[in-house]
Amino acid sequence: MSQTLYRKYRPKNFSEIIGQAHIVRTLSNAIKNNRVAHAYLFTGPRGTGKTTFARIFAKTINCQDNKDVNACEKCPACLAIQSGQSLDIIEIDAASNTGVDNIRELKETIALPPTLLKYKVYIIDEAHMLSTGAFNALLKTLEEPPAHVIFILATTEIHKVPATIVSRCQKFDFPRWPMADIIEKLTLIAKQEKITVEKEALEMIALSAEGGMRDAESLLGQIIALEDQNISAKEVEEILGTVDKSFIGDVAEEIMLKNTGKALAKINELIAGGYDLQIFAKALINHFRQLMLLKIDENFKTYFTRELTEDKIEKLIVLAQKSELSEIVATIDLLLVAQNKIFSYLLPQLALEIAIIKATQKFPAPAQVVSGIRYEVSGINTGSNTVDKISAMETKKISPLSTPEKKIELASTELPPTKITAINPDAQIDRDLLRSRWNRLLIEIRPYNHSLSALLTNCQVVTTEGNVITLATPYEFYKEKLDDPGNRLTIEEVFSKILELAVRINVVVDKALAPVQNSAVDDELQQAKEKEKATHEQSSLLSSAMEIMGGKIVE
Repeated sequence: MSQTLYRKYRPKNFSEIIGQAHIVRTLSNAIKNNRVAHAYLFTGPRGTGKTTFARIFAKTINCQDNKDVNACEKCPACLAIQSGQSLDIIEIDAASNTGVDNIRELKETIALPPTLLKYKVYIIDEAHMLSTGAFNALLKTLEEPPAHVIFILATTEIHKVPATIVSRCQKFDFPRWPMADIIEKLTLIAKQEKITVEKEALEMIALSAEGGMRDAESLLGQIIALEDQNISAKEVEEILGTVDKSFIGDVAEEIMLKNTGKALAKINELIAGGYDLQIFAKALINHFRQLMLLKIDENFKTYFTRELTEDKIEKLIVLAQKSELSEIVATIDLLLVAQNKIFSYLLPQLALEIAIIKATQKFPAPAQVVSGIRYEVSGINTGSNTVDKISAMETKKISPLSTPEKKIELASTELPPTKITAINPDAQIDRDLLRSRWNRLLIEIRPYNHSLSALLTNCQVVTTEGNVITLATPYEFYKEKLDDPGNRLTIEEVFSKILELAVRINVVVDKALAPVQNSAVDDELQQAKEKEKATHEQSSLLSSAMEIMGGKIVE
């Protein structure tokens, strides 16, 4: 039986380790300066070297001819440890030995001196799997072990290890391996195995390993099993079910350059090759995430060394410089929606195709009906300092020959400007003119919103200052309705049209203000309220029906 690559090429001493330089340096200095602690805690994701470091550390501190903080590999101690025959290096799988009895047995043997080595080393793997009782039993021993005993605990889930245990150990965090380090190690293995592997293929293996050196070595072993002396990126794609990072970058670039046809063609290349669309969608979303962060600040590139090579990072930076942040974010939103719909569509690629078309083409947004008002929301391709504009317009339901729909643009300010003229802060409103044209205002506002006319009938003009009209209303409910952005803009547009001046309104509540005693107006206001309530209930019912049946409103 052949030996797996990660066991065959496991480092034997600190000098053979690629990466994790800060841990190598700290442990080496501890040995060199004779400051070896009695307990260590190694934590990090799987395959990042925790157990390997523990074994190398145990061998180095016991080496009888230790030179330059590296085990000699020749003395009896090194040979016994390397062959796994030393009785003084005890490895415990905490996943299988979780109970109090296991730890009590350990405590009974701790007092016994080493048989051959200088130190007796206990390596407890998956330490987080110990039970609460086992941790409590270990606690005192871990705090004050005999001088000849050293504990090394390894865990992938540090949050499950009690703080009392953590505080009694020197803790080392093992991060995921950078992509460059994984590629370097795989290159050395391929050379030793006399296998030629394309650079792109090594990058794909390193990316699939997600920062785990052991996973990367296992994947390389699986590919070498093809007994092919020249391994190409295409072969790696077929085995892993992934696509080359360059392919993902090309798709992203076509999307940002608005080349709809080329981007769609690449998606269909994936389908023809039988690749996993979910994996591709995830990789593409991550690519745009990297693009987004680099657009914000190029210094974020330091976070991508575990995922990308230097040349790929530079290509991303160039693309980020040519792209708009708002477009990148919008594309990510579209791809996230598409990823969730891939398996719900009859044709899995359709979700991605729709997302790409929306990202590269301009489409009017679907309308939503709320309280008799149809709101149209549309994004515009602008820089990052602009916001989306929203247009709101009332939809008349009387007949096809009714008054034409009035469209009002909404801006994202507290008191949005109207679109009649530019606001002139030096303008002055003529109060006499406003008073004489008040009834005309109530009439002309009805085609826009019938209930606004009734609301304004119960308001009084308090002050006019510059181009701002302050209206007083006796009820908080009226104020809320008048302050609604759509209603406010409707009033301001009609005011501006009548007074031939760009006007803003301000609404205040004056409970002392006597309401207008007009039964006809009161009846009209009550009818408007009932109509609005009925419309809202109908809209809620339609929304529920659409959610259940998967439909949409068609006018």
